[in-house]
Amino acid sequence: MRKGFVIAIVVFALFIVWIQPFDLGKQEVTISKGATAHEIMSVLASKHIIRSRNEILLWLRLLNQEKTLKFGTYELARYKNPLYYIRELSFSAEKEIVVTIPEGLTIDETAAILESRALIDRDIFTKLCADRKFIKEKGYDAATLEGYLFPDTYFFSESQNETTICRIMLRNFTNHMRELKLNASDSLREILIIASLVEKEARFDDERPLIAGVFVNRLKIRRPLESCATVIYALKASGNPRFANYTALLEKDLKFESPYNTYLHPGMPPGPICSPGVSSIQAARQPASTDYLYFVLMDNGRHYFSRSYKEHLAAKDKYRAQD
Repeated sequence: MRKGFVIAIVVFALFIVWIQPFDLGKQEVTISKGATAHEIMSVLASKHIIRSRNEILLWLRLLNQEKTLKFGTYELARYKNPLYYIRELSFSAEKEIVVTIPEGLTIDETAAILESRALIDRDIFTKLCADRKFIKEKGYDAATLEGYLFPDTYFFSESQNETTICRIMLRNFTNHMRELKLNASDSLREILIIASLVEKEARFDDERPLIAGVFVNRLKIRRPLESCATVIYALKASGNPRFANYTALLEKDLKFESPYNTYLHPGMPPGPICSPGVSSIQAARQPASTDYLYFVLMDNGRHYFSRSYKEHLAAKDKYRAQD
C-alpha cells in the first residue's frame, strides 16, 4: 500500500514537471538566423527559460526536428515540457527581411538602408552606435561603432529592434575577426582604421595590400597620410547638407579643419571612416612590403604607385589631364 502511494506521488510529480500547469512567467528571446539547435537551446538555458538543454536536444533528435527550428523573436513560458518549445520554435510566422549592407558604408549610410526597409528608426540606431556604455558592454574600446558594423547580407525580422539588429551585426563582426585569427599583438582599432581607408581608396582586390603598404610606409616616416577619403568623411560628418553627396574635393576642402583630415594632421585619424570588408581588413593586417609612398587614380579605375614626390606629380599631371 505504502509502496503504491510512493509510486503514485512520483508519477504525479513527474506529470507536474512535464506538463507544468503553473504560470512561472514568460521571457522574450530572439533567435538569430542560422542558429543551430544547440545554440538555440544554449540561449534558452542562459535566460532560464528551459530546465535542461540536453533534454530538449534529445527530443529533437528523437523526433528528427533538429533543423526545423525557426529564427525570430518569441515570448516563451518558463520550464515547460520539451514538446512545447519544439512546437513553438518550429512555427514562426515572422516575415524574413533580407538586407545587404555593402562594404565601405558609414553608420549613417547603413542606418539609411535599414530604415528604408522599415527595420529601425534612424536616429535611435545612430545614437545607439555612439552610446559609450553600450559599446563598452559589447567589449569594444571605441568612441563609436564606425567600422564595426560588418558588411554582409543579413536576415532580419520585423520584430527585431535597433538594439537587436546592432547586436547581430556586431556578433557577425566578432565572428569574422575570430576567423581571421587576429593575434594578441594585433591592434584591432589600428587595423580597422587602415582597412577603412583602403576600402574607400581601392577598387581592385590586388591593389588593397599595396595601398595599405603606402599608408603604413607614410606612418613610419611620420608623413601625413593625405587620404582624400578622410577629408570627404570629415566634410560629411560636419552635418552641412551641401556635403551630403560630396565625392570630389576642391583644393580648399583639403584645409577643412577636422581631426579626420589627414592632410592637416599626421598619423591616423581618430577612428575608422567606414565599415571595411574582409579583403581590406586582411590587407591592413598584412600590407604589401614596398617602398611606395604615393598613388594616384588612373582612368581605368586602377592606381599608379610612386616612390618619389617628383614621380607622383608627373603621374598626377598625366592622369588628371585625361579626365
